[in-house]
Amino acid sequence: MAKAESYNDLIFQLGDLARDLLAGKPNCPRTMDRVYRAEEALVVRREALAVCEQQMNDEEAAYQDFLAAQEAEKAEHQAVVKKWKRAVDAIEGKVKDMRKALSGKRAEVRYAAKGLKKLEAKIADMEMTRQDSQLIDTARQNLKKNRLMQMRLAREVEALEYDLNNALTPTPGQPGAPGILAHKRLLEMMDEAEERKEAYEQTMEEIDQAIAQKEQEAQAAEDYLDQALFLVGEEVYAQRLAHAQLAPFYPRLDRAE
Repeated sequence: MAKAESYNDLIFQLGDLARDLLAGKPNCPRTMDRVYRAEEALVVRREALAVCEQQMNDEEAAYQDFLAAQEAEKAEHQAVVKKWKRAVDAIEGKVKDMRKALSGKRAEVRYAAKGLKKLEAKIADMEMTRQDSQLIDTARQNLKKNRLMQMRLAREVEALEYDLNNALTPTPGQPGAPGILAHKRLLEMMDEAEERKEAYEQTMEEIDQAIAQKEQEAQAAEDYLDQALFLVGEEVYAQRLAHAQLAPFYPRLDRAE
């Protein structure tokens, strides 16, 4: 014995077919307006998702271009450094500790910046939920102290960068000057690569989250469109609208479970 067809599946198929056959016709079901709105909303959601996906592709391409450009430039400077290796080794021995101190101080600045963002978000949440005013005032005072600390750290970084730049700048006539300048540029490129990587990863994470949100919105729009088509199918079946391609569904629906 053949298994009975699903009522819900048939109703959806009927509504989907009616969308193609009856749209804009005199006997078009009233519920078709909901389908139009649902389709428009779905198009908007899919376009927004496509924009985010394109942003991700563009960001990836830009980052790869940056890496390729760095590799090309790096090869040129490395050749110069190799030619003046003794002079470069001598200057590197003098600036090694300075570079280490600068790297640590920059890490402190990044950590402080993240802490500021978290504290600002916490205060905004406290204000939104109307928590105790004394707690909010305390949090604001902490925010002020953290901002002052970050400014102090930024000045320390600037001072270290200034000293390092002077140490890596050869004096007129200094032996191995081309190699020292090439080495200086390589160190700058290392910093640029680190900053660019961090910015790239942050941006990609934000875009990825946006894509996930847009995918949810697009799925919700698709579900709403399916519901709208289902309602059209029910209206068409209830009225048994006369149409050669729709009529065969009616007896099948009469027998469906």
